Formats: sequence, C-alpha cells, structure tokens
Amino acid sequence: MSTAAPTASTAPTVRRGWPRAYRPLRPLTLLVQLGVLVVAEVGLYASYAAHDARFHWATHFLVALLLTAVWQAVHLLVAARPARGQLLTIVVFHLWAMWPDLAFRAGLPHYRWMDWLALGHIQVHYMPGGDRSWLVLALLAVAGYVLLLSRWVEARRSEAATGMPPALGIGGRAVIRPQLDPRGRPLAHEHLMAAETADGQSSAEPMLLVPGLGGTSSTWLAAGRLLAAAGHPVLAPDLLGFGASMRLGTRFRLDDQADAVLRLMDHHDIDQVHLVGHSWGCVVAAAVAARAPGRVSRLTLVAPAAFADPAEARARMARESFLARTAFAGEDLGGLVCNAMCISRPLLSRIMPRLKPRVPVDVVRGGVQHSYPAYRDALTSMWQDNPLPALLRAPTHPVTVVLADSDETVHPNDVLRLPVSDEVDAVRVEGTHGLPYEQPDMVARLILTG
Repeated sequence: MSTAAPTASTAPTVRRGWPRAYRPLRPLTLLVQLGVLVVAEVGLYASYAAHDARFHWATHFLVALLLTAVWQAVHLLVAARPARGQLLTIVVFHLWAMWPDLAFRAGLPHYRWMDWLALGHIQVHYMPGGDRSWLVLALLAVAGYVLLLSRWVEARRSEAATGMPPALGIGGRAVIRPQLDPRGRPLAHEHLMAAETADGQSSAEPMLLVPGLGGTSSTWLAAGRLLAAAGHPVLAPDLLGFGASMRLGTRFRLDDQADAVLRLMDHHDIDQVHLVGHSWGCVVAAAVAARAPGRVSRLTLVAPAAFADPAEARARMARESFLARTAFAGEDLGGLVCNAMCISRPLLSRIMPRLKPRVPVDVVRGGVQHSYPAYRDALTSMWQDNPLPALLRAPTHPVTVVLADSDETVHPNDVLRLPVSDEVDAVRVEGTHGLPYEQPDMVARLILTG
C-alpha cells in the first residue's frame, strides 16, 4: 500500500521523548517494508503467471489493499496509535486471500468453506465492474486512511509544539484532535456561588470538591449546592483526562493533577480553600496540600483511597474491574477496550443509566467520560505516589475522614488499620462508596461541622 504510506514530510520525526508507538511511521521502517512488499508481490504475480492466472493477482491484491486500509484505520481509531506493519499487512491479507490457490496446487480441491475463510476467494471475482470496482474501492479506502493518519500526525505535532509530550491520541475524536495545554486553560468545573448573607456578602471559606476515579463534578453537585446554600463558594472540577477535561493534557500523573487544581484556584483568585476529596480524589487533595500547604485550610476525606494492605486492595479492585485488572497487569487490552468505549460513548451514555437506576444519571454518564491514560495513571498513583498514608500519620492540616460501613471499594479497615494520628477526626457512617451523591445531605453536614 505504498500510496498509503506517509512521506518523510508527513511522518513525525521520532526523537527522544516521543513514544515508541511512532516507530511504525519512521521513514526507514516504511522504506524497508516497501521493498519487502514489492519483492513479495512480484513473486506472487510470477506465481500466478506460471499457472496462466494473472487476473487472480490483480483482484486479490486490490482486496488486500482495501482490507489493509480499513484495518489500519480501525486500529488507529481504537488503539489510538498506528499499527505495526503499515505496508506488510498488504502481503498478509494477500496471502490470506489466495491460500486456497496454494492449497489447490498442493492437490487439495476447492471447497465452499474455503471461499469464506479466504475473504471471499471466489466471490470477489464476481463483483459488478470487476477489478475496476475493486480499484475504486481500494483507492477510496487508502485515501481515507491517509487523511486520517495525516490528521493524527498533525494533532500530535500540535501537542508537541505547545511543549507537551505528544499523546498517542486518546480514543474517539481525540485521535485526530490535539489535546489542549492545561497550563493555558483551567479544568472544566462547576462554580457554585455562595448564597448571600443579610449584608449581601459571604465571608465563608471557599470549598473545592475533588471527585474520585472515573468521577466528574457531577459526583459532588448535590452536596455542593447544599454547601453553597450554606454560604460557601464551591468549585467542583473535572480532573485532567476526565469528564469535560478529557482533552486537557497529555500527562496525568499525580503532580500534574495537583498543579491543575492549583491553577483552577488561581483562575478564580482563591488564595485558600477547604479541600474535600472522594476516593481517589482524596489522593489528589493530599497531593495539593503537600504541594502548596498554605493554600489549604483543612481537608475532608470521604472514603479515602488509602490501604493498610495494598496487595489485598489491588486484588479486590482487579476482581471488581476489568480495566483495573488490565492496568495492573500492564496489558494493552484495557486501553483498546477503553478507547473503543470512547468511540461508542454516545451509545454508552444512553445505556449505562438503565443499568444503574439508583445512581444519578449525570454521575453514571460521567463514569464513561475519561481517557484510558488518565484512568491508568490515576490508578497507578494509588500505589506508587499515594501521599495519604503520610498525611494520616502526621497531618499538616486539620483532617476529617469519613468512612462508610458498607463501602465495597474502600473498606473502613483499609484506612483504620493504617497508623492514623489522634489529630485526625475519623467518622464512620452507614452507607456505600457513593456517599457524596447517595447521601449528599449527610455529607454536606459532615463537611460543614468537621
């Protein structure tokens, strides 16, 4: 598929700091593959010619070219990176289409089942218009893939031009749209204005509510409205790679999330906040407090993702979540599934609320609004960079911990078995891991009185 190969001017320069997934587009790699492709196809043509069946070569080559373009485009959209063997795939599909001929030469007659296993080995010759039709279809498919790949390359270059490490494309439309620089725009967020007091002013401290893994600002909206009604300005962000911030950033490490939260405070000219977190959001809140202690007045941690027995907690999460299991294992399958979900997100947004009728619709829909790199890095931060155990052991701020007795994700003993300072106020309540949206009244009251 030499017409599908990006030229040296369109392929990105693979340099230090660029991900390994760019290697399939290196000019030298493509040149070597082109040489192998030409030699292989000349050999296949000669094989057909030796049996006076040259017309077979053209048809099967065009079918292989068409299927290669379709396969490469689907791989790019789902895996968010180019597939290996950009040109060699043509040979693979060609051999797949012609293996009944090879078997026939070895003395095995054609059977009907061979036709369908070999990409319509016989039926493709009955296409109306013959090889002209296959040529048009193949060229259209190749042109479509070249356009898609060119857009992918330009999106990655746009990211690199802003000083960000180029992402590989993060599923769905982000494959051909560059991620945005979080240093130049704030996190997507809900800003709930405080209810006015009798003198028209509110002196209550601002509150910043951080959602958990897979959560968005919708996790906190019900409780946030109650806090705003009590006179507190409230910010509820979507963290990098989640919700409406899904196109922000190309790195999603814990310090990147903390910096993004601090920039959101700067955006609203807020010097200091009462920082509230839920689940993994407590990890981010602790990172913010460690990074800028003077900008946090106190912390309230709801179902904090801190674990006395990390190995047991990892095993539990792996049992409960396919994505967590594949992320822990370092497998690419989780990314493929998550990116496929990105493409089908409009459909999932309609289906998921029906599967979880007890959870608010906005919370459920927010649960499918994330990129796999953000999910993977968030999960990793719980085990490699988690500042919560140190914070609970030696708090630098007033800390209230809220634990739910029926929490299946973060068991109360996950936290209570840690060395926890007597200065930490631990509160146990009846409820599940979804406390912020299942019991917003109680959670808001605990935040206000903690």
